[in-house]
Amino acid sequence: MNALRNKVQLIGRLGQDPEIRTLESGKKVAHFNLATNESYRNSEGTKIDETTWHSIVAWNGLAELTSKYLSKGKEVCIEGRISYRSYTDKNGLQKNITEIVATDLVMLGQGGKSRGLIGDEPGEEMAGEPDTGQPFEAVDPGAPAHRQGRPRTK
Repeated sequence: MNALRNKVQLIGRLGQDPEIRTLESGKKVAHFNLATNESYRNSEGTKIDETTWHSIVAWNGLAELTSKYLSKGKEVCIEGRISYRSYTDKNGLQKNITEIVATDLVMLGQGGKSRGLIGDEPGEEMAGEPDTGQPFEAVDPGAPAHRQGRPRTK
């Protein structure tokens, strides 16, 4: 059951191109926002569409992949964990931040069909990946070998 603790899965669209930075330690970090949508009917029967914005953080190899293959408007499935942090701004005010730290991501195409991490043109393969006919799932290269980028199977 420990694997189920603090686990988040979101499907949504990027609200901006990922911003990538290299820290003094040499680690890379990418930040972007993801919009998820829900629809429901209120008590009068009117359909209500609600959008929620999530702040996403990706580290190292996954950060590089997001900056290379993701852009504003792309639909992705993100898996990760919720992280809470706080800091004091330059005016002395306490700021609280909630983020999703991504551990996996899968690019989704039109109509919800999974495309994997490939270029903008259909059929364009990610460099160095064999054509398995299956979508490619990206994971952090710092993850254990059994969790490295691999063809996704169902």
